[in-house]
Parts: sequence; C-alpha cells; structure tokens
Amino acid sequence: MSTLSGPIRTKAHVLRGLRTLLHDEGFTEVVTPVARRADLGPGRRAPAGLHEGRYLRAMIGPALRVNVNTDLPRVYEIGPCFRPEPPDALHAAEFTMLDLYAAGLGFEGLIDLAWRLVGPHLPSYTPERLSIADHVHTEFGIDLRTEPIGDLHPRMAKRIGADADEPFRDVLGHYIARQLEAGTVGRAVFLTDYPTGGDEPCARLAPGTTAVLERFELIVDGIELVHGYTDETDLKAFSERAKAAALYDDEQRLAQEAVESGVVPADTAGLGIGIERLCAASAGLRDITRFLQSPQF
Repeated sequence: MSTLSGPIRTKAHVLRGLRTLLHDEGFTEVVTPVARRADLGPGRRAPAGLHEGRYLRAMIGPALRVNVNTDLPRVYEIGPCFRPEPPDALHAAEFTMLDLYAAGLGFEGLIDLAWRLVGPHLPSYTPERLSIADHVHTEFGIDLRTEPIGDLHPRMAKRIGADADEPFRDVLGHYIARQLEAGTVGRAVFLTDYPTGGDEPCARLAPGTTAVLERFELIVDGIELVHGYTDETDLKAFSERAKAAALYDDEQRLAQEAVESGVVPADTAGLGIGIERLCAASAGLRDITRFLQSPQF
C-alpha cells in the first residue's frame, strides 16, 4: 500500500463528511475566483502571472459572502488558498479552506454548527469555552462589556514583553497565542468574546457591549482549526473599525457595497476551517505536511 494512501483517504473522508452535513443543513456549494484583482498589501498575497496581474487568495472571504441572497441563503466553498510566507509544520504555501456564509444564523448557532462540522473528526475531545472578555476583566480589571478598551494595549504589551508601539491587533494576537492558546494542549477550546481592535473588524459588536465582538476561534491542542463571526450590520461602524486596524481593502468595500444596495443581506455569519489542520488533528498529529497536495510537484 502506498504511504500516501492513508492521508489521501483521511482527507477524502473529512471532505465527504463536511459536504454531507452542509448539504443536509441546506448549504449550496459555490466556486469563487482563486485569482483576485485586489492586492491586500505587502506580503499578504502571492502574485500570479495572469492577464492584467492577479493575486492568489489568502482566504476565500468576501467573494463568497456576495453570493448570499434570498435564493441562496446558505453557501460554502472548499478550495485552495495561498500564503507567501515560508511554510512550516502548520502553514503551507498552498492549503485548503472551507468557508461558509449563512443569512440569519446567530452567534450561538454558528458555534454549534462549527462543532457539528469538526466534532465527528475529533471524537476524543469535549468542547469547552473561554471568554477573552472575562479573562481581560480578571487580569487587567477592564470590563469590555461596559467600558472602552482604554489602556489595555500598553498593559497587554508589557505583560508579554512586546513593544507598545506595535499595532494593537498584533499585540492582541501575540497575547492570545501565548497566554490562552498555549493552555489548550490536549483540549478543544472555543475562544469567544474578542476585544475590538483585533484582526477581524467585520465581526459584529455584541449587543449591549462596548468593546466585545461576536467572534470565535476553535483551538484544538494549541492549534487554531476554525474561526468564525457574525457580520457587523452597522456598516459605518465596520468600515471605521477596519480602517483603524488597516484592514479595509477593495474586497471588503465590494462586499459592503453589495450589502448597502440590498443585494446581500446584512445579517450573515461566516466561518472558515483549515482542512489540512483538521485532518492532522483527527490523526493526532501536529503536522499538516502529509495531508497537503502531491509533494513531488
């Protein structure tokens, strides 16, 4: 038997299970362009030598969301994404993502769907939840549900020895990775209640809160497998947050225009799953390389 047959069968089994559940949940599979017009900035997308210049997508994202409408309220895509950074055991130059968007699906429903998608492939784990807002309140005395972020940026940077001049979204990412994700070894943990100012500005501000987003990441054995959020319905607030974090790009603008025109509903929710990471986690591995595309090419 070929040494590749095991990983190939594992990946095929995972993809078949994901597609079956999504079909049963009323999702329609669609295809969006892999080569995009928008350059998201230095080092964020790999260029492609195509007519008029194109960039290979890093995530499926907004081009999928604009397919949501009254006839297609639930859509998903499974396809290749690319990163220009050097690969390692958990990152690849070419990898596979499942992204989905659904109209009218609330935050709790999104978390439930995420676990129903990946849980069957992770039978030894029981999902837990950890609120980042609660952690911030305990560790820094700032209640993000009723207060602004205030001086969280420099205090968080100091806690991990980071430069306070780094953008808050970078400091927040480093802090969560070191202080929270690192503690999930052997566990499956939904991190929820992210502060505003991070790297997902299109996530909705949780109702009745000052600085908490309806966003989650599922961390399994210290590795991010799933990320998800409900989309911000206040388009002015979204664009202001995205621009403040230097994450407002042409694709976000096109999606926003589609919502403003009434073509796409504002009340949507989306999530993304790293397929190779899910395959590795299902096999008890911390290395995605054996589940990637044919390595000899």
